[in-house]
Amino acid sequence: MSETNDSLLVRLSSHVSLFSGMQRTAMVRLLGKAERISQPANGLFFDEGEPGESFYVLVMGKAAVEKKTANGWVELTQLGSGDTFGEMTLLNEKIRSARVRALEPSVCLYFHGKKLDDSPDIQAVIFKNMARLLTRRLKATSAEVATLKASKASEEAQVEVRSGPTGDERQFQKT
Repeated sequence: MSETNDSLLVRLSSHVSLFSGMQRTAMVRLLGKAERISQPANGLFFDEGEPGESFYVLVMGKAAVEKKTANGWVELTQLGSGDTFGEMTLLNEKIRSARVRALEPSVCLYFHGKKLDDSPDIQAVIFKNMARLLTRRLKATSAEVATLKASKASEEAQVEVRSGPTGDERQFQKT
């Protein structure tokens, strides 16, 4: 293996959390299963609602994870070099829950889940690390939801104080 490939292996194993703890020989086999995908700025890696059985590693560039709402697309997070996305379809009903859009010209390594079926040692490392990654994301999302709920409750309390009791409530208070 060339020095360039060796440095790529070291960089991937140390900067990509899904590959943390993977043996060098397994990493070489895994990279042999990867495809290179490029997207221009604003190009979609995949869209919300599409079927999927793969995950991506962003090697170069920036991307946004976006969710469709009644008011349009909302950015959930931005991704940079070393970040992974799309891995949830390996675990659930195989439908993309959000879209991922390149914010600038970007390059990814694409891994189809079926290509990992013959490598239980690689799957074990990826799924263990995926559990850790999804736990971190869930904790962050829970903290955001708690902050939003607290903010909403505070706003509702301020509105209630400003408006005071309604006519029916005032009548009830007098009796």
